[in-house]
Amino acid sequence: MKTKNFAALIAAISIAASVAAVPASASSSTVYSTTIEGIKVTSFEKYLVMESNSVVPNASFSFTIAAGEAVAGTDTTLPILAGVGTPKFLLKSVTDGMEAGDEKTLKTNDNDGTASEATVNFTSADTDNTAVTIAEGDIGEGKTVKFDTPANNTDEKYAQKKIAIDFSDIVFTEPGVYRYVITEADAAATQAAGVTNDADNTRVLDVVVSDTSSASQQKLSITNYLLHDSIANTPVKDSSGTNATIADKSTGFTNQYESYDLQFSKQVTGNQGSRDKFFKFDISITNAKGSEITVLGQGTTFLAAPTKSTTTSYEETDMNAANTKDDNTTRDGQQLTADADGNITATFYIRNGQSVKLLGLPAGAKYTVTETEEDYTPSVNATEANTGDVAVNGNNNGITDQDTGIKGDTNATFTNTRNGNIPTGVISTVAGSAGIAAVGLVGVIFGVICVKKKKSEEE
Repeated sequence: MKTKNFAALIAAISIAASVAAVPASASSSTVYSTTIEGIKVTSFEKYLVMESNSVVPNASFSFTIAAGEAVAGTDTTLPILAGVGTPKFLLKSVTDGMEAGDEKTLKTNDNDGTASEATVNFTSADTDNTAVTIAEGDIGEGKTVKFDTPANNTDEKYAQKKIAIDFSDIVFTEPGVYRYVITEADAAATQAAGVTNDADNTRVLDVVVSDTSSASQQKLSITNYLLHDSIANTPVKDSSGTNATIADKSTGFTNQYESYDLQFSKQVTGNQGSRDKFFKFDISITNAKGSEITVLGQGTTFLAAPTKSTTTSYEETDMNAANTKDDNTTRDGQQLTADADGNITATFYIRNGQSVKLLGLPAGAKYTVTETEEDYTPSVNATEANTGDVAVNGNNNGITDQDTGIKGDTNATFTNTRNGNIPTGVISTVAGSAGIAAVGLVGVIFGVICVKKKKSEEE
């Protein structure tokens, strides 16, 4: 736990107490400037954590700030004063290119909202990082943030936004610790699919205001910010009375984007099954708002200009159109983007030994994968991790999870079988035909011998 130095604050409180003890004629001359000095801008972070193979979803989060409540001090804790005034969220346009001041001057900000309600927007264009440890920042960040490794994936990554708060217009009248509460709006109804909100939608921001008067001027300065998780936390004085610590420090809010993969494969069996025939698969995904799903192909020459074989019933132009993007490059690695209603549809043509893997379906997304029926006997073997509630349709040519939505990585193998019954008569084999020919030859020879013998007897 990091220790914050409050020597100036303790001294300021002591000075204020001594001033209060002198006659009114003397104390009336102690008037602080209405312009606050020191660190006037602080910030907090918004983290969106996801599996390493996911695309950053299109998601928005909004925040407000309001004055917190006062908390009386004790022998071991400093008193908390209710916040005064209403701090402003700096807009993104205001802080872009901000001139550098001291090392704690804020230079970046991602607020696309207003001064009273900050909004940050994540998109697939955002840079993501390997989420092992997020380094501690200069302002308002009391500890490093670490993310747990999920059971089904050893790698996570995160996208990050920063929201700046401006206290320069707040008029503080006394030194002390002033409390404010930052609240994340409940956006469950409009949020991107698969996003789990932070377990606690509030953070407490304590603003440390100290007496930094000089011989010529009485003034107050903001000397520190403490962002933490609970209103139950108050700065605790150490034995010297000049330092304080606080529990559950925070850098901001963390939301989890939970996603899973869906893979389907093609297998052909039987002595009359064609291994070079292409089969058509239609994909329908719903409840995927804000998501972009990555297509990965596996198998020889996957999605590379399917060639019409004598047994393929589809035209090459149709198959190529489905298996390529608008720029005529392979669809392998393409992102499928959900529409405004959270729907995604796609068609693929694959043959024996090939498969399609869709990376990053948001948790709860509902899906259907259907193979167009052919003159084969179909069967499907499908598994979904964690819940196992994937269902095979009545025709044995499709899978669906339309009840609870995807809750684990899903794999399905679509098998088409065709066997032919070969006749077993005397001419059914080469050996049989050869035998018949041999018998015929013997008969001819025997006939010739008989004719010659009869002719000889007559002579």
